[in-house]
Amino acid sequence: MTNGTQYLPTYRRGFTGPAGRIGSGTEFHIDSQILKSLPEIEKIRAMDSKARQYAQNNRVIEFSNEGVAGRTWNPDAPLEEKIQLYRAATAAHAPRQGVWDRLDYYVPFQGENRFGKSVEGASIYIPGIPGGKIRSSSGGGYGYFSEAMDPSGRVVFRVGHGDITRPEEQGEILVAEQLPETQQGTAPETPKTKSAEELLVEKIDELLKPKTEITETYTGPSEETFRQRRENIDQTMLKLLLERAAQKEQKETAPQYRPAAGGAVAAALAQKGFGTPKSLI
Repeated sequence: MTNGTQYLPTYRRGFTGPAGRIGSGTEFHIDSQILKSLPEIEKIRAMDSKARQYAQNNRVIEFSNEGVAGRTWNPDAPLEEKIQLYRAATAAHAPRQGVWDRLDYYVPFQGENRFGKSVEGASIYIPGIPGGKIRSSSGGGYGYFSEAMDPSGRVVFRVGHGDITRPEEQGEILVAEQLPETQQGTAPETPKTKSAEELLVEKIDELLKPKTEITETYTGPSEETFRQRRENIDQTMLKLLLERAAQKEQKETAPQYRPAAGGAVAAALAQKGFGTPKSLI
């Protein structure tokens, strides 16, 4: 079961009550019954549908019988985990002969437990079957109880130990034939040809299949491109080195310019008595 599963429509049918007003059993608890002959996947869907409804009220389903006491139903848990919990919860109930799987639980607020005050006067929900109906009554040690029937009239779900002083005004509900949309939108109908065991086998086979080997593929430049780039760089560097060497050689072999020593020549001439003819002045 996943978030894409179509959940069954659920209906409030009474409230939890104190001892003396719920028939037999411990006060404020809920007794839920699911037809034993249903496919297990449909049993899980029924529990998920109720758990989703309670979650909208900030409540959780918490089991109370020895062996599962304190455990809660998580509709988002893996299918295998929910199947294991369902089987454990039904096995933990007092043994009863008949056609029903039975589960006892409380519905405290999230963050609390079944020993707190929040379990008192809590809503009791039952899933409906599209095209079927739900009817409610009281008596037989079951307190205020309700039954959900499929279109053929077969009773599929029961829930009881409700407060007989707080019955619902409407004694019978006709369930619409169209399934409600899920939180993730409309999903395909759950196949009815596969049992939970078959689904588990398929999942195990999938897990055991060898994983496809992932090969990394390089999609960058080819090795030839890198080689050509290195060769171009080497040629460019060689050209630059040759040009620099030629410039250096040309500079070293060029004639050097030396300015005339005019001051020294003039001094020598002065010592020899040479002067400027007056006629030229």
